[in-house]
Amino acid sequence: DIILSIIKNIGTAGGTGTVIEYRGEGITDLSMDQRMTICNMSIEGGARAGLIAPDEKTFDYLRNREYTPKNYESLVDSWKDNLKTDSDAKFDKTFILNIDDIAPQVSWGTNPGMTCDVDEPIPSPDEFSNGDSNQKKGAEKALEYMALESGTMIEDIKIDRVFIGSCTNARLEDLIEASKIIKGQKVTSTVDAMVVPGSQMVKKQAEEMGLDKIFIEANFEWREAGCSMCLGMNPDILSPGERCASTSNRNFEGRQGNGGRTHLVSPVMAAAAAIHGHFVDVRKLDLN
Repeated sequence: DIILSIIKNIGTAGGTGTVIEYRGEGITDLSMDQRMTICNMSIEGGARAGLIAPDEKTFDYLRNREYTPKNYESLVDSWKDNLKTDSDAKFDKTFILNIDDIAPQVSWGTNPGMTCDVDEPIPSPDEFSNGDSNQKKGAEKALEYMALESGTMIEDIKIDRVFIGSCTNARLEDLIEASKIIKGQKVTSTVDAMVVPGSQMVKKQAEEMGLDKIFIEANFEWREAGCSMCLGMNPDILSPGERCASTSNRNFEGRQGNGGRTHLVSPVMAAAAAIHGHFVDVRKLDLN
């Protein structure tokens, strides 16, 4: 939600030729998995890379991992001093967002910048473009491809498929949060849903926690780790006209299959859509 909101505000070319640094209380409060999602999608905002200065969360995360260097503690001392932005550094651009104001996000178009809040209507091409004729044409083309009309409420959009996976949103924490939405529920009969862990390690950890059973009991497919439907790999593709709630990072035309329509969402939003058959505001769900 945070990174989709950022890209929505700066545009898919907003970071062109730059590296984006994410900083502030709203970033340092995030877990490492959440930070990775944000940095992963920096390129979708046009940047060459994204970074977040390491802190104690970073150092604790790396400590005692399989490939952590044996001289790790001595390296940490150096990193604390050197891997941070100088206090007098000057940035080309600065954007300030209040994370508390960010609602669950859903993309409606064919790039991540074509996104709005779950409780909003799809904007008109004029509203989206702010007077930019190229942006207007892009929005018109996107609405046609996605078979959507401006003014349609996001929560009224029905889906056919749900994909929880990709390098963007299939870490252990993502699967844990999605399982909280799914537990005790069933995927609606009109939706096919799958979970593809982001790595073999994540799959192993999730299965040790019993997350696979929660998803399978809810009628999700529990798949082997890999890229899968993120890019329409092998048989994991959308048919023409199928609409998918996807936790991946790209939604251009044909990304998940020729004629397939991709909506980018968070894991909890994808899980909720699988149950209800359309997008819902997860803030309103009773999880007790």
